[in-house]
Amino acid sequence: MWTAERIEKLVPYLRRYARAATGDTVKGDACVERVLQQIIDLSMDTSFEETEFDRERLFAMLDQQLDQLSGSTAARARRALLLIAVEALPHAAVRRILGVSDEELEKMLIIAEADFTASTATRMLIIEDEVLISAQLKRLAEGLGHKVIGVAITADAAVAISKEQTPDIVLCDIHLADGSQGTDAIAAMQLPDSVPVVFVTAYPEKYLSTTNEGPSYLITKPFDPEYLKAVIGHALINVQSA
Repeated sequence: MWTAERIEKLVPYLRRYARAATGDTVKGDACVERVLQQIIDLSMDTSFEETEFDRERLFAMLDQQLDQLSGSTAARARRALLLIAVEALPHAAVRRILGVSDEELEKMLIIAEADFTASTATRMLIIEDEVLISAQLKRLAEGLGHKVIGVAITADAAVAISKEQTPDIVLCDIHLADGSQGTDAIAAMQLPDSVPVVFVTAYPEKYLSTTNEGPSYLITKPFDPEYLKAVIGHALINVQSA
Protein backbone atom coordinates (compact mmCIF):
# COMPACT_ATOMS: atom_id res chain seq x y z
CA MET A 1 0.00 0.00 0.00
CA TRP A 2 1.29 3.45 -0.86
CA THR A 3 2.77 5.36 2.11
CA ALA A 4 0.19 8.16 2.07
CA GLU A 5 -2.70 5.70 2.34
CA ARG A 6 -1.12 3.80 5.23
CA ILE A 7 -0.26 6.99 7.10
CA GLU A 8 -3.74 8.44 6.58
CA LYS A 9 -5.25 5.41 8.33
CA LEU A 10 -2.88 5.86 11.28
CA VAL A 11 -3.35 9.62 11.73
CA PRO A 12 -6.42 9.34 14.03
CA TYR A 13 -4.47 7.09 16.39
CA LEU A 14 -1.45 9.38 16.32
CA ARG A 15 -3.77 12.24 17.24
CA ARG A 16 -5.36 10.22 20.04
CA TYR A 17 -1.93 9.55 21.53
CA ALA A 18 -0.65 13.10 21.10
CA ARG A 19 -3.81 14.74 22.47
CA ALA A 20 -3.89 12.52 25.53
CA ALA A 21 -0.17 12.95 26.15
CA THR A 22 -0.34 16.76 25.98
CA GLY A 23 -3.86 17.25 27.33
CA ASP A 24 -4.37 19.76 24.54
CA THR A 25 -6.01 19.20 21.16
CA VAL A 26 -4.13 22.01 19.40
CA LYS A 27 -0.70 21.10 20.80
CA GLY A 28 -1.23 17.40 20.17
CA ASP A 29 -2.38 17.91 16.59
CA ALA A 30 0.53 20.28 15.96
CA CYS A 31 2.95 17.51 16.94
CA VAL A 32 1.27 15.14 14.49
CA GLU A 33 1.39 17.74 11.72
CA ARG A 34 5.13 18.20 12.25
CA VAL A 35 5.63 14.45 11.88
CA LEU A 36 3.64 14.43 8.66
CA GLN A 37 5.72 17.33 7.33
CA GLN A 38 8.89 15.44 8.21
CA ILE A 39 7.70 12.50 6.14
CA ILE A 40 6.84 14.76 3.21
CA ASP A 41 10.30 16.32 3.37
CA LEU A 42 11.99 12.92 3.57
CA SER A 43 9.96 11.62 0.63
CA MET A 44 11.69 14.16 -1.61
CA ASP A 45 14.97 12.33 -1.13
CA THR A 46 15.84 9.67 -3.70
CA SER A 47 16.85 7.28 -0.90
CA PHE A 48 13.38 7.44 0.66
CA GLU A 49 12.06 3.98 1.55
CA GLU A 50 8.31 4.08 2.16
CA THR A 51 8.29 0.67 3.84
CA GLU A 52 10.27 2.14 6.76
CA PHE A 53 7.33 4.27 7.85
CA ASP A 54 5.22 1.71 9.62
CA ARG A 55 3.13 2.27 12.76
CA GLU A 56 6.08 1.89 15.10
CA ARG A 57 8.25 4.36 13.19
CA LEU A 58 5.47 6.95 13.13
CA PHE A 59 4.88 6.70 16.88
CA ALA A 60 8.64 7.00 17.46
CA MET A 61 8.76 10.17 15.36
CA LEU A 62 5.74 11.54 17.19
CA ASP A 63 7.22 10.77 20.58
CA GLN A 64 10.30 12.78 19.66
CA GLN A 65 8.01 15.76 19.04
CA LEU A 66 6.23 15.19 22.36
CA ASP A 67 9.60 14.95 24.08
CA GLN A 68 10.34 18.52 23.05
CA LEU A 69 7.21 19.68 24.88
CA SER A 70 7.83 17.60 27.98
CA GLY A 71 10.80 15.30 28.25
CA SER A 72 10.72 14.78 32.01
CA THR A 73 11.06 11.27 33.40
CA ALA A 74 7.47 11.35 34.69
CA ALA A 75 6.03 12.58 31.36
CA ARG A 76 7.90 9.91 29.39
CA ALA A 77 6.75 7.27 31.86
CA ARG A 78 3.11 8.25 31.43
CA ARG A 79 3.49 8.16 27.65
CA ALA A 80 4.89 4.64 27.93
CA LEU A 81 1.74 3.54 29.73
CA LEU A 82 -0.41 5.29 27.12
CA LEU A 83 1.32 3.42 24.31
CA ILE A 84 0.70 0.10 26.05
CA ALA A 85 -2.76 0.60 27.58
CA VAL A 86 -4.42 2.80 24.97
CA GLU A 87 -2.57 2.15 21.71
CA ALA A 88 -2.17 -1.57 22.54
CA LEU A 89 1.45 -1.67 21.42
CA PRO A 90 3.56 -4.60 22.69
CA HIS A 91 6.30 -3.88 25.22
CA ALA A 92 9.02 -4.60 22.66
CA ALA A 93 7.60 -1.96 20.30
CA VAL A 94 7.27 0.59 23.11
CA ARG A 95 10.90 0.00 24.10
CA ARG A 96 11.99 0.76 20.54
CA ILE A 97 9.71 3.80 20.26
CA LEU A 98 11.05 5.33 23.47
CA GLY A 99 14.60 4.09 22.98
CA VAL A 100 14.82 2.34 26.34
CA SER A 101 15.79 -1.06 27.66
CA ASP A 102 13.41 -3.62 29.10
CA GLU A 103 14.49 -2.70 32.62
CA GLU A 104 14.08 1.02 31.95
CA LEU A 105 10.58 0.45 30.56
CA GLU A 106 9.53 -1.50 33.65
CA LYS A 107 10.78 1.34 35.85
CA MET A 108 8.85 3.85 33.72
CA LEU A 109 5.64 1.87 34.13
CA ILE A 110 6.11 1.80 37.90
CA ILE A 111 6.54 5.59 37.90
CA ALA A 112 3.41 6.05 35.78
CA GLU A 113 1.37 3.78 38.04
CA ALA A 114 2.50 5.77 41.08
CA ASP A 115 1.57 9.06 39.39
CA PHE A 116 -1.89 7.80 38.46
CA THR A 117 -2.51 6.41 41.94
CA ALA A 118 -1.66 9.80 43.44
CA SER A 119 -4.14 11.51 41.10
CA THR A 120 -7.18 9.51 42.21
CA ALA A 121 -9.80 10.14 44.94
CA THR A 122 -11.63 12.73 42.87
CA ARG A 123 -15.33 13.46 42.39
CA MET A 124 -16.46 11.99 39.09
CA LEU A 125 -19.63 12.53 37.06
CA ILE A 126 -20.56 9.87 34.52
CA ILE A 127 -22.81 10.77 31.59
CA GLU A 128 -23.80 7.53 29.83
CA ASP A 129 -27.20 6.24 28.73
CA GLU A 130 -26.28 2.56 28.33
CA VAL A 131 -26.90 0.96 31.71
CA LEU A 132 -24.33 -1.80 31.40
CA ILE A 133 -21.61 0.60 30.28
CA SER A 134 -22.40 3.19 32.97
CA ALA A 135 -22.32 0.43 35.60
CA GLN A 136 -18.96 -0.77 34.28
CA LEU A 137 -17.55 2.76 34.27
CA LYS A 138 -18.78 3.35 37.81
CA ARG A 139 -17.32 0.09 39.06
CA LEU A 140 -13.96 0.70 37.40
CA ALA A 141 -13.82 4.32 38.54
CA GLU A 142 -14.58 3.44 42.14
CA GLY A 143 -12.00 0.69 41.95
CA LEU A 144 -9.44 3.35 41.02
CA GLY A 145 -10.39 5.39 44.09
CA HIS A 146 -12.80 7.91 42.58
CA LYS A 147 -16.08 8.96 44.16
CA VAL A 148 -18.87 8.87 41.57
CA ILE A 149 -21.21 11.75 42.45
CA GLY A 150 -23.83 10.73 39.90
CA VAL A 151 -24.70 8.90 36.70
CA ALA A 152 -26.74 10.88 34.16
CA ILE A 153 -28.44 9.47 31.08
CA THR A 154 -29.41 12.82 29.53
CA ALA A 155 -27.81 16.24 29.16
CA ASP A 156 -30.42 17.83 31.44
CA ALA A 157 -29.77 15.28 34.18
CA ALA A 158 -26.04 15.90 33.94
CA VAL A 159 -26.50 19.64 34.33
CA ALA A 160 -28.76 19.12 37.35
CA ILE A 161 -26.18 16.89 39.08
CA SER A 162 -23.34 19.33 38.39
CA LYS A 163 -25.32 22.16 40.00
CA GLU A 164 -25.51 20.21 43.23
CA GLN A 165 -21.83 19.24 43.28
CA THR A 166 -19.10 20.28 40.87
CA PRO A 167 -17.17 17.24 39.62
CA ASP A 168 -13.38 17.05 39.40
CA ILE A 169 -13.58 15.01 36.20
CA VAL A 170 -16.36 13.95 33.81
CA LEU A 171 -16.70 10.76 31.75
CA CYS A 172 -19.14 11.59 28.99
CA ASP A 173 -20.76 9.57 26.22
CA ILE A 174 -21.15 11.63 23.07
CA HIS A 175 -24.55 10.38 21.87
CA LEU A 176 -27.31 10.00 24.48
CA ALA A 177 -30.55 8.05 24.19
CA ASP A 178 -32.95 10.99 24.26
CA GLY A 179 -31.22 12.56 21.28
CA SER A 180 -29.18 15.00 23.33
CA GLN A 181 -25.43 15.24 22.97
CA GLY A 182 -22.83 14.81 25.66
CA THR A 183 -21.03 17.80 24.23
CA ASP A 184 -24.16 19.91 24.82
CA ALA A 185 -24.23 18.77 28.44
CA ILE A 186 -20.60 19.79 28.92
CA ALA A 187 -21.23 23.20 27.38
CA ALA A 188 -24.30 23.78 29.55
CA MET A 189 -22.46 22.83 32.74
CA GLN A 190 -19.90 25.60 32.16
CA LEU A 191 -17.18 23.65 33.93
CA PRO A 192 -13.95 25.40 34.92
CA ASP A 193 -10.80 24.59 32.93
CA SER A 194 -9.55 22.59 35.89
CA VAL A 195 -12.20 19.91 35.24
CA PRO A 196 -11.10 17.57 32.42
CA VAL A 197 -13.69 15.81 30.29
CA VAL A 198 -13.06 12.32 28.92
CA PHE A 199 -15.42 11.42 26.09
CA VAL A 200 -16.58 7.86 25.47
CA THR A 201 -17.42 6.62 21.98
CA ALA A 202 -17.48 3.50 19.85
CA TYR A 203 -16.30 5.52 16.84
CA PRO A 204 -13.06 7.32 17.77
CA GLU A 205 -11.94 7.87 14.18
CA LYS A 206 -14.91 10.20 13.60
CA TYR A 207 -13.65 12.58 16.28
CA LEU A 208 -9.97 12.30 15.44
CA SER A 209 -10.12 12.75 11.69
CA THR A 210 -9.78 16.53 11.61
CA THR A 211 -7.10 18.83 12.95
CA ASN A 212 -7.71 20.94 16.06
CA GLU A 213 -11.24 19.65 16.50
CA GLY A 214 -12.72 17.08 18.82
CA PRO A 215 -11.86 16.03 22.36
CA SER A 216 -8.43 15.90 23.97
CA TYR A 217 -9.33 12.68 25.81
CA LEU A 218 -11.21 9.85 24.19
CA ILE A 219 -12.07 6.39 25.49
CA THR A 220 -13.02 3.85 22.86
CA LYS A 221 -15.73 1.27 23.51
CA PRO A 222 -15.11 -1.46 24.50
CA PHE A 223 -12.42 -0.61 27.05
CA ASP A 224 -10.57 -2.35 29.86
CA PRO A 225 -9.45 -1.12 33.30
CA GLU A 226 -5.90 -0.29 32.21
CA TYR A 227 -7.21 1.73 29.25
CA LEU A 228 -9.56 3.70 31.49
CA LYS A 229 -6.90 4.20 34.14
CA ALA A 230 -4.34 5.51 31.66
CA VAL A 231 -6.64 8.08 30.08
CA ILE A 232 -8.13 9.31 33.38
CA GLY A 233 -4.67 9.49 34.92
CA HIS A 234 -3.32 11.58 32.07
CA ALA A 235 -6.33 13.89 32.16
CA LEU A 236 -6.00 14.59 35.88
CA ILE A 237 -2.21 14.97 35.87
CA ASN A 238 -2.24 17.27 32.84
CA VAL A 239 -4.76 19.55 34.57
CA GLN A 240 -2.79 19.56 37.81
CA SER A 241 0.43 20.50 36.02
CA ALA A 242 -1.17 23.14 33.79
